Amino acid sequence: MEKGKVSAKDVARYSGVSTATVSMILNGKSGKFSEKTCRKVIDACNELGYVHSISFRPNSSDDKVLIAIVPTLSNLYFVQAVESMQRRAKELGYSLLTFDTCRERTQEALIIHICSCYPFAGVVFLYPPENNMLLQQLELAKPVMHIYDKGVYSEANVLEFDGVRVGAIIAKHLYDYGHRRIAFLSMDFETKQAVRTRRLTGLRSVYEKNGLDPKESVLLCTPETELPQAKTLPEGYELGYMITKQLIERKENITAIVGLNDMVAMGAMDAIIDAGLRVPEDYSVCGCDNTSIAKFRRVSLTSVDSYPIQIGREAVDFLVKKIEHTDFLSGLEDNPVGVTRMEYFPRLIARKSTGPANGQKHSDRGGR
Repeated sequence: MEKGKVSAKDVARYSGVSTATVSMILNGKSGKFSEKTCRKVIDACNELGYVHSISFRPNSSDDKVLIAIVPTLSNLYFVQAVESMQRRAKELGYSLLTFDTCRERTQEALIIHICSCYPFAGVVFLYPPENNMLLQQLELAKPVMHIYDKGVYSEANVLEFDGVRVGAIIAKHLYDYGHRRIAFLSMDFETKQAVRTRRLTGLRSVYEKNGLDPKESVLLCTPETELPQAKTLPEGYELGYMITKQLIERKENITAIVGLNDMVAMGAMDAIIDAGLRVPEDYSVCGCDNTSIAKFRRVSLTSVDSYPIQIGREAVDFLVKKIEHTDFLSGLEDNPVGVTRMEYFPRLIARKSTGPANGQKHSDRGGR
């Protein structure tokens, strides 16, 4: 079958569904279908080389619309970055639409497919997409920027930060305060390149350099390991609260808790306080990303600044620069505007939630 002549009927036949189902899924109306059905349709499009032509009324303003794609909006880092992008886009005469993949591969595929079909001006990913084939097709069609951890992309336009360094900065801060056994509260670790994986690597590296067992000194605590009976796996604040509650109840021999992000750390702090304990006298708590809520608590949160507002603004600046370069599409092979790479260096914002380790707990013994 010639790729250029593939139709929606071919996709329907190949995937074993009706033409109407194919049309609805590719037009973003996938809510009434199972993930398995959506996946079959997207896979069929990829394998047959089908590019869906979405029906819309031509609008001269479509080329002034930017797209931001995030894995979740429950994390304040993404919320602040997107808000910053919206403000900057408006200043430059553009609009910004935001798509949330809800951390679902099928949803991501649909969003990328829609972005490829509509005449949007450019796209910013605030995480590394899983659908590499669709991503490559999108990057051939329009400017794309990425915001993510260092080392994930080698040739893409990317604004990056070093997750390993983030973890190491936190670990050094806590180690210097005398903390010899800490807990890292995180989601699951499905990929080696995930931010959480790199932050854990950074945390453990400091303890290893100081002659301690890295796995014993930095406990990895996830919903899968700490809350096996939970019907749904918590995220964010709930994750921090529930896991910390478990650690306190079983008297885990730790003196500090590090949250994957500030919301996780906030949940940990509240669990400590609700247990009648004190921050930082009984447990120090540290977050990541330095979002706006970190400094507005009764006990302000120590965190590492990952510059969500600055990165969001500059992502739009770089994207618009590439969009308005008239030779972008015709000169891709020569890369006339160059590959944009900029690294942001994290910095610790020390506040009231961290302090010296409790002397009695701060022994080098202990374990589960």
